[in-house]
Amino acid sequence: MAEDQFIIPLRQVLEQVRDRLNAIILRLKAREEPRFMRWRCLARGHIKNSTRTVPAHGGAAMSGCEGTEVRPVP
Repeated sequence: MAEDQFIIPLRQVLEQVRDRLNAIILRLKAREEPRFMRWRCLARGHIKNSTRTVPAHGGAAMSGCEGTEVRPVP
């Protein structure tokens, strides 16, 4: 019984630490993903510039060109 008084608060603190560390790890993984500000339409060669960096998989949705394929421009 006396041990439960110490174990329960300790477990809660450890779970909070785990949750914070998981959040930090997710933020660090997001920074590892390559991001680009310029995209080139492969069909017409037009370049679309954005004001914010976009992940590599988000460029197709951003393109205003009729082409279906875009590539990031480093």
